[in-house]
Amino acid sequence: MSRLQLADIQGIVLRRYLMPVLRNFLWKVSNPAAARSVLGRMVSGEESDGPQITTAEEPPRGAQYFLQVGITWPGLLALEVQDRVPTLSFKSFTAFVEGAAKRAEMLGEVGSNAPASWIGGFGKGDDHVLLTLYALNPKILEVCSARIARLCASAGAFQELWRADGAALVEIVNGVPTPVPKVHFGYADGIADPTIEGGPEGNIPDHQQPCEPWLFVLLDEAESYYVPEPPELGRNGSFGVFMVMQQDVVGFENFLQSHKDKIDPELLAAKICGRWRNGVPLALSPETDSPPGGIRPEQYNDFEYVNKDWSGDPDGLRCPIGSHIRRVNPRGQPIKGQGLPGGSNNSHRILRRALPYGPRYVPGTPADGIERGLLGYFINASIENQFEFVMREWIGSADFVGASRLNPTSRDLIASRTCNPVENVFEIPQASGAPSLIITGFSSFATTRASAYCFLPSITALKFIARLS
Repeated sequence: MSRLQLADIQGIVLRRYLMPVLRNFLWKVSNPAAARSVLGRMVSGEESDGPQITTAEEPPRGAQYFLQVGITWPGLLALEVQDRVPTLSFKSFTAFVEGAAKRAEMLGEVGSNAPASWIGGFGKGDDHVLLTLYALNPKILEVCSARIARLCASAGAFQELWRADGAALVEIVNGVPTPVPKVHFGYADGIADPTIEGGPEGNIPDHQQPCEPWLFVLLDEAESYYVPEPPELGRNGSFGVFMVMQQDVVGFENFLQSHKDKIDPELLAAKICGRWRNGVPLALSPETDSPPGGIRPEQYNDFEYVNKDWSGDPDGLRCPIGSHIRRVNPRGQPIKGQGLPGGSNNSHRILRRALPYGPRYVPGTPADGIERGLLGYFINASIENQFEFVMREWIGSADFVGASRLNPTSRDLIASRTCNPVENVFEIPQASGAPSLIITGFSSFATTRASAYCFLPSITALKFIARLS
């Protein structure tokens, strides 16, 4: 197996950045030659040329920003890469070439989630290049943003279509306002990243089989795709599905309270996610988020649902099969795409690199009308077999588990885009053969506001594009 060339891979593919603020820019190519030159200046290694794309190497001590770039298929065409490279081929990556808008309906992105409702020019064909800037603080974010804007405007290279900010939520910790790793629904975040063989350390440990690196980095030894051609363009790249997801935080909290006559609201929140809101997994502590003796944070990801001998929690009595984290990472549960108990579903794993947008909502306070949500990348080497598979077959389906049938109208309350409050249910199995607790009356708490299928080129690829004449 090839050793991962960290200096050639964009950092966001293999590393989770802990900087508390980010800004996303969407650019339209206006002057192809100038735009290619700008991309080259971003990987020149000279800070005087402009902000530099961050690689997957260990970040230098004192780093103040991280910068990443994604290019859509229309973006590659607008950069005139196809015109100048006759051998250009993404033959294993139909989803990328077709783009997010064309494939939206297949993923249930209809109605208010449909491309016609997307913001900022996404899905219209001019969404060419997406820059993602993480910064140490808001002041540095503004300084770097101004440098990026000047660079991208030079020689009329790009036209800015959209920008939006994300930031870690802030809570008072020991009397001090502190950024915390949480999402707007109140759950601890950043717990269950896949471990990548040969990748950087730092993920919370688990006993799942490490993922082959070619599931996230485009490598020649991949079993299910051909690296895009020419090799200097495709190798060491990746793909990212960029999304802006509005979250109905007020509606979610009201929904939890509306069922308090049937189930404690915090227990319902835990059953919906598969974790208590402090991150403790139901698989290890189904009754309380503070078990006697405690559970160390490094244990939060080290558990199984179904073991090879069918022991564990095959029927979802501890953690419902339809809960969010069990759908997106079924672990050893036999499901579509992985048929053996205690097996691996690694071929469908995805990485999420995202931060919330909008201020923290305090449950119980009046609705303020401010939009809140999550924005960032879902990263994988195959959009079809990883992101789209998970969205369609695990999140969007009620029959993804063969041995334990879910109600046909079962939905993932956190990620499903289309929920009918009359028809859809969330099922909570009960012990001793008692009927499941059926939760109803919920609409979708997530709405897609924008999406783009992006190629995350290697440093070599960006230099290759910059040299095209």
